[in-house]
Amino acid sequence: MTDDDTPPSEHTHSDERVIGLIAEPGLAEDVARDVASELPAILSRCADGDGSSGSPWRVEVVRHLLPLDPTGNLRLLDVARDHRSHSWAATIVLTELPRRVGTRPILADCAPEHGVGLVSLTALGAFGIRRKTRKLLVHLVTTYFAPEMEPTTGGVPDNSQQGAALPRRYRTVDERERHDEGVQDIEHTVETNVELDGAGLHYALPGIRGQTQLLAGMVRANRPWRLVPSLSPALAGALAGAAFGIFYSSIWQLADASSIARLALVTVLSIASMIAWLVLSNSLWERSPDARTRHFSTLYNAATLLTVTTGVAIMFLLLFTATFLGACVVIPTGYLSRTLQHPAGLSDRATLAWLAACLGTLAGALGSGLADEETVRNAAYSRRERERQDRRAAAEAQAEQNSQG
Repeated sequence: MTDDDTPPSEHTHSDERVIGLIAEPGLAEDVARDVASELPAILSRCADGDGSSGSPWRVEVVRHLLPLDPTGNLRLLDVARDHRSHSWAATIVLTELPRRVGTRPILADCAPEHGVGLVSLTALGAFGIRRKTRKLLVHLVTTYFAPEMEPTTGGVPDNSQQGAALPRRYRTVDERERHDEGVQDIEHTVETNVELDGAGLHYALPGIRGQTQLLAGMVRANRPWRLVPSLSPALAGALAGAAFGIFYSSIWQLADASSIARLALVTVLSIASMIAWLVLSNSLWERSPDARTRHFSTLYNAATLLTVTTGVAIMFLLLFTATFLGACVVIPTGYLSRTLQHPAGLSDRATLAWLAACLGTLAGALGSGLADEETVRNAAYSRRERERQDRRAAAEAQAEQNSQG
């Protein structure tokens, strides 16, 4: 493992082929480290069936946050040129930057003539990222960077899940041909946040399943579980509101008289109120004045909404658990039974904790307005998403300044 300021090993055997993985800090770096130890053996088996002969393989991992240009694009060919001195057989970037062609997510970009590729981890979904990345890397290397090898599985059994072929439902969009079945204008349909200067091809996943997988990956990249610790004012308000439900017997009676459907409705309304407050008060909703990029804004807004929803749902479950435990400790069973006028058990405590958690969530929605906007945005977005939004805001401000000038 090497950092961006530490050159990879210079001691490379003449017959050894090296794959360079450039991984951004975070999830991409963790995935790269995991797959780097497995790829050499897999590639050797793809080359000769049992790995007993042929040129040995080695994988070097470089941790580096690749800078975006002033327009917010990642110039992939510049990455290849910057690392040409390493004598790598291929340079492959692992990033959390989402990619799309039209409405279809892009799994990977590749410029075979330049020996460079990119894997978008967000397009791999929320689960099985390491396994899917391993498959994709093996496929890219055996198909484009070492064409003399057996592509896809090679000598690896299909059920090994080590070097299996990509799913049949993917399709290739080749910029070099400037056309593809069902794609009228590649320059406009491929999202240009990765520049290949017309020399690349892209692996896209069509259909609703592909879009859902990309959306799930974007939410995973945003790490919604980090949202709860960043909302300390909201959490304090939620705990205070929930405690009110524990100590006031009128709340017990109201919970006891409410049906499951009514409690479920109150839950949805309380969670929705906090979600709306967080999104609107912290300017998390993205508006695109450009009709050409409006569908991208829709995707980012959907990811934001799901991220915040997941974070608030986690907070609600934690609040319910704390309230239920508090009700078990604070409220005597006999007193609860006399108040409700029937024998009380754990289900009654759970019901009052449920309603108290709803009250707490409503109070937390008001408290969330006291949270620092920058703190909330840092918790709600991944590093790459924050960088994209900052650059976009700067570009819009510059455009507005130019129009006024």
